[in-house]
Amino acid sequence: MQKASRIRHITAFFLTTFTGLCAFGQTVPARPSPNSAVTLAPVAVSGVLPGPALWKVSRDGHVMWILGITSPLPKGMQWESSRVEHLIASSQQVLKPPGMEIGAKVGFWGRLFLIPSMIGLKKLPDGETLQQVLPPDLYNRWLVQKNKYLRYSWDVDRLRPTFAGEKLYSAALSRSGLTDDHAVEKTVYAAAGRDKVSVTDTYYLLMLDDPRGAAKQFKKVTMNDQRCLGNALDAIDQDFSQATERANAWATGDLRALDRILSARQQDACLSAIDGTDFAKKIGMADLPSRIRQAWIKAAEATLTHDSQSVALLPMARILGGNGYLKGLQADGYIVQSPEPPAETNADR
Repeated sequence: MQKASRIRHITAFFLTTFTGLCAFGQTVPARPSPNSAVTLAPVAVSGVLPGPALWKVSRDGHVMWILGITSPLPKGMQWESSRVEHLIASSQQVLKPPGMEIGAKVGFWGRLFLIPSMIGLKKLPDGETLQQVLPPDLYNRWLVQKNKYLRYSWDVDRLRPTFAGEKLYSAALSRSGLTDDHAVEKTVYAAAGRDKVSVTDTYYLLMLDDPRGAAKQFKKVTMNDQRCLGNALDAIDQDFSQATERANAWATGDLRALDRILSARQQDACLSAIDGTDFAKKIGMADLPSRIRQAWIKAAEATLTHDSQSVALLPMARILGGNGYLKGLQADGYIVQSPEPPAETNADR
């Protein structure tokens, strides 16, 4: 009998892009004029900052330290990681951030024949263009930023709004002095590797019985993903300009400032774009934000039961707010302690 790891092919399927777009789905800043391009201010965070806030979750003598993460951050930003590295060294497990992966029960030949059916997934159905599917005001906003960051990308106008937004966001990010290279996560994983601490996925895994059929169906699906593109434009227009403030708040554990900056959070428009379609319901992809949340909570509770100490990575937008993930742990009987202000933080080693 084949092992599960041999039949579970985690593919770079279409929804991995949706979960990667949450960064600009977390804030809804004020919208500037659609006819004016925004000039991004240079960002810089100098010096070694004291380190981010840590939440403590505990029950029955078992402790999990939650490191809140945020993105994007200024390139070359330094943060004091010694406290986190010390906690990892005395832990048995590190949990990765929440997310989603799609798997298919196929062997090698199944994977090979799956590739052609996935070609064209990102394009609008029936050869349409963004100008045809977007409202005029949104298209005008898109055109201003496209001409600034993707002037010579001729095929981008045939992409679905979600994927066009992803491409534009990446292009703007590379020119903004910011980075989304997961440097904080890399630091944590490197520390875990040095100390031989297990690193565990917390993804919600959706297994598809017929991935080729799902890919063919998806090509024909009409999604209401205009709001996802709007969030990408909002992030470029406004969120980048807040990056230095957000980075300083994160790296000094200033939760009041972070809460204020992230106070306009809304549900992930990129996930909900597909979440409500009949296609999503047919293949078991409905209610994605809730499923991703529950998968992380399940993984966290399993770790808290098994290990005496652990460290977990969790986006700040999943901690702060009314439906934060840690509230789910509290509801299940775990004690959640919020960080103290930086000046008053006691050594917990």
